Formats: sequence, C-alpha cells, structure tokens
Amino acid sequence: MIDGKSKARFVNVMADEKTAAFEETKWWIDRGPVKEREKPAAPTKGIIEQWAYELLKGYNQDQAAKNLVDINPRILKELSVAPGEWGYFSLEVGSYPTERLAKIKNGLPLPPGARGLIVDAGYSVRVVITAEPPGERYVDINFTDAPSLDFWVGGQLVEERVFSNIGEALKRIRPDLPRYLNPPNWD
Repeated sequence: MIDGKSKARFVNVMADEKTAAFEETKWWIDRGPVKEREKPAAPTKGIIEQWAYELLKGYNQDQAAKNLVDINPRILKELSVAPGEWGYFSLEVGSYPTERLAKIKNGLPLPPGARGLIVDAGYSVRVVITAEPPGERYVDINFTDAPSLDFWVGGQLVEERVFSNIGEALKRIRPDLPRYLNPPNWD
C-alpha cells in the first residue's frame, strides 16, 4: 500500500521529469520571428553554373526559335545534290556510327525526285529529305534515343511525330515518305 506522502513524492518526480523533457523538446517553438533568424549562406556558384549563366545571359528565346526554324530552308536552298542523292554535313563533334547511318539510309529510300541531307552531330543524326522544289515540302527527322519527325509545307510545320526507337521510326516513316514529299493529287 502506498501512503499519501510516497504518492505525492512520486507525482512531483514525474512532474519534474516532464518539465525537463518539455524544455528539451520545445526548441522548435522558441526560435523567434523569421526575420531574426540567421539565413544560411547562399551556395557559391561552381564552374558549370558560372559557365551556363554567362552562356545564357542575354539569351533571346524568340530569336533562337526563329533561327532554328529558318535554318532548314536556307540549308535546302543551298543543297547541291541531285535528285535521288544524299548530301552529308558534319557538325565536327564526332561521327555517327557508320553501320547505324547505313541502316537509316537503307531504311529510307528516297522517293523519285527527292534528295536527302544528313547532318551528323556525332551522338545523333538529322535527316532532311525534300522534294522539288527544294524546301517547299520536306521532312526533318531527328534520330536520337526517341526519334522525331517534323513535316513542313511552304514554311509551315504541318505534322510532328515521335517514335520509341530508330527501328520503329524507320518502319513507320518509310511507307509515308512519298505522301509527305508529293503534293496530293486531287484529280
């Protein structure tokens, strides 16, 4: 049996323990206003961050988009290969694997009157195929991990397609290539 004094002493010991425990855990309450807290120092910029900042400072996205869209017609107007032939241009950043490039060219036989241009970026390749007159109707195919096709008529983007891999792109583009390059016959 517990007498009244023992019980009171036990309660006082427990209250003292709770007060100490509460004082230790209330640190998150007694931090003061946000304005008075020390702010962590801003991380210093590394070499890559500084390079990217300098590279993109003053970047005009609208002009870049215009330049990107305008480059294909300029390239195609200056294309000096005859119909039925392929031209090649390297960006001088490596060479796309020869066997993979041969697979792409064999998988996309040029329709009658069409000419093609290969733009080699080393890690990927762009294939631009145009009909007569050069640049009026063309497809721009990027062979990357997820190949894509853009179809242009009269300087306007008409269709975009994305494929899961190079094999699928070649399989799906090949039968449609003549339709892309030859205007519809409405007779």
